[in-house]
Amino acid sequence: MSFEQDKRSLYERRRNILYLVSNYFSIMGLTQSRQALLDETHLSEEFEVCDNIDLDTMYQEYCSYYQLKFGKAPRIVKKADSQPATAPVLPQRKQSGCKKRTQPKQTLSPRGEPEVDGEAKGLGNNLTVSQLVNPNQPVSPSKVVENGSGGMVPNLRPFIRLHENFSSDWKELADLICRDLIKKDLHQRWNQVKGLDTAVSLLKESVITPLQYPELFVGLAKPWRCILLHGPPGTGKTLLARTLCSETHESITFFNATASTLISKWRGESEKLVRVLYDVARFYAPSIIFIDEFDGLASRRDSVGEHEASKRFKNEFLSLIDGLDSSEEERVFLLASTNIPWEIDPAFLRRFEKKILIDVPAADGRRAIFGELLPDTATWARERVDELCAMTEGFTGDEIRIACKEAAMMVVRDRIGKGGGPSSNGKSSPGTSTATAVQFDQLKSALRQIQPASVPLIEKHREWNRKFGNQS
Repeated sequence: MSFEQDKRSLYERRRNILYLVSNYFSIMGLTQSRQALLDETHLSEEFEVCDNIDLDTMYQEYCSYYQLKFGKAPRIVKKADSQPATAPVLPQRKQSGCKKRTQPKQTLSPRGEPEVDGEAKGLGNNLTVSQLVNPNQPVSPSKVVENGSGGMVPNLRPFIRLHENFSSDWKELADLICRDLIKKDLHQRWNQVKGLDTAVSLLKESVITPLQYPELFVGLAKPWRCILLHGPPGTGKTLLARTLCSETHESITFFNATASTLISKWRGESEKLVRVLYDVARFYAPSIIFIDEFDGLASRRDSVGEHEASKRFKNEFLSLIDGLDSSEEERVFLLASTNIPWEIDPAFLRRFEKKILIDVPAADGRRAIFGELLPDTATWARERVDELCAMTEGFTGDEIRIACKEAAMMVVRDRIGKGGGPSSNGKSSPGTSTATAVQFDQLKSALRQIQPASVPLIEKHREWNRKFGNQS
């Protein structure tokens, strides 16, 4: 578009807005205001607003769009921060292509401290923060804050103090980021994770042990800051993240960052979102940022068709992970997972100090998975368990789980076909477990229905790990 066309488009947009305002004044009966607008803007009477267009309809459509995108109604006006009592509050003109930003209303508590009202007290409409300790005293890692839904949020200081020195734009983005906070125990423990001993030990070494023995992790022995988990789908990468979140929920803030939160269609906002993510993570440190399917955010920048906006986002992300303004004292741990690490930009790979292959489980690991999912297999003859391990060569942990679930469903189908089970009243006996009732032949039959899908892919991961990963 040429300069003249751009200028004409801007003129037409401003003219159309003025006509809409004039028409709205006419509908509301504000004849003097309409005449004053016509005199000042020199609008011509030869144009009129189309029948199907009016400000009220546009306002309703904008509110519907905002509610759908952000999950809450927009704020169109706000109380002026420092207006004189006699000065009228004038509406701010919205610039084209920009979103309206709002600032939470603030009042003073009896102690003279700022407070927020209504919706501003909720972080992402889900999290309510209350003062637990004296702000001049250090916050204990074991302290938690209860939110409105009954969940517990670790180590969260009053959010209003995070907001005080930032603009309303920053505050709204921070509210979006805080929706990705995991605020509850996911009830997953290390002893439930089978066949992933190397990855478990590295995660404990990076996150948990430095909290227990901080005096040991100094100098070159500082804990790892970035770990990339890679492997075929179903090997347990997300399971490890869930377990880490559960094991540390009382002492570490966990962010489950997603592309839907960090990527925005508005120019420059994606870069702001990832910077705000790190700002909030530093404020609530020690923190963990987990990003699943990391390749979707960090693909190669030299690929064909790479958009300029995507490059800006990745450059900003790289500078936050390990740039000029990054610090070893941040205590922000980045954990990412991917199924295709060879698609990740080399600059991102360089920043991951550990790249761990989550391989398909070995024979001992598969035996442990059977014992976790079907405890009765511990009483079976060793030859039978060895036969099951041989049948599942090349299976991922999730494929074994699906086979065990299918075997359990066979038991359910059999009981339904016999009228509800062994009890005489047609109902299952109290305390009867479907899983413990699985028989060896049923499990073999279920395993024959599963074909391991990761056999070709695991060889590619192993080859990539030999070149770029960390050997265990």
